[in-house]
Amino acid sequence: MARTTPRDAAVVATLGVPAPAGRWSRVSLLGRAVALIAFIAVIVALGLTLAPANALELQYAVSLTLFAVATNLILGFGGLVSFGQGIFYGVGAYTVALGWMHHSLNFTEAMILAPFFGAAAAVPLGMLALRTRRLYFSLLTLTMSQLAYVIAENQTNFTGGTNGVFGAMVPTWLLNLHTSFLFTAAIVTVSIAVLWKIVHSPFGLVLRAIRDNRERVEALGVNVYAHELAAFVISAFFCSLAGSLFVVYSQSSYPEILNWTASGVPVFMAVIGGMYSFFGPVVGAFVYEFANHYLIEYTQDWQLVIGVVLLAIVLLRPDGLAGSLGSLRAWLRRRRQRAGDVPATAAATTDDAGGRP
Repeated sequence: MARTTPRDAAVVATLGVPAPAGRWSRVSLLGRAVALIAFIAVIVALGLTLAPANALELQYAVSLTLFAVATNLILGFGGLVSFGQGIFYGVGAYTVALGWMHHSLNFTEAMILAPFFGAAAAVPLGMLALRTRRLYFSLLTLTMSQLAYVIAENQTNFTGGTNGVFGAMVPTWLLNLHTSFLFTAAIVTVSIAVLWKIVHSPFGLVLRAIRDNRERVEALGVNVYAHELAAFVISAFFCSLAGSLFVVYSQSSYPEILNWTASGVPVFMAVIGGMYSFFGPVVGAFVYEFANHYLIEYTQDWQLVIGVVLLAIVLLRPDGLAGSLGSLRAWLRRRRQRAGDVPATAAATTDDAGGRP
């Protein structure tokens, strides 16, 4: 793991990485906090009032937001396109399932262990994959994910093979839909809050500096490899925690969640929502999951529809839906500034969560 040092702060200052600053930024942040609390309240209210089938789908979407935000730590903020995060998602799910099947671990014990197993698995994989860059990094993580999938599918006696592991691995108090929804929402909220703190720490700012200008950061004496490895391990920790929440939703674990296509899902979510905004993947997770759910009901070509939407976002709005909302907010600020309602400095403030204006 990489430590944040005074040199990191100097790097941030030298490269001019955007950071929250100024009284107006704090006021803006307070407004966003109020909006976030309202959003969480609406999601919880929906989860407690919707029909069981819809509430269960919403619970799954909530758990996927953690998977997407954790992946975006290295994607949007680290500039590393990984197709291997499904490995750690699967490690989290299989830790709970196999711990119950082979070692009689209760759910609480297995869920506590799951993120640490995921982080432990990420250390050797990250040390290897991060020796490569860009396309080669993506291809190597994709290969690792496919290898994990094949191993889980072939080890029938241990993992259950293609059928996976099904059973009463979730405690009875989590069988109640409302209880399991509140439990999932609480774990996801706390985890995303921790990730937000990491992204806005000096370590997170240096990570964004590495994304924007790796060579210059290296020239300033920063251990880029250690920072990227730390981000990779942190991301794996929370991806595995999200995987353990998948067991709460499905009461099962099977090889498909280790496949490289599963690793592409949080990448799609980040692209749809906006990978340069911290909460962009949250928006993308809800949009992707519900669009996927309802498109399957109405058309067999749902993958084509999602592909067209992704293509349109990449070509027209590469900053995603969150970036579009940010542009609308900036336009409204300029309107208000011309009307004399907003200080000029506020209109020039960029998104403190995104790292790019």
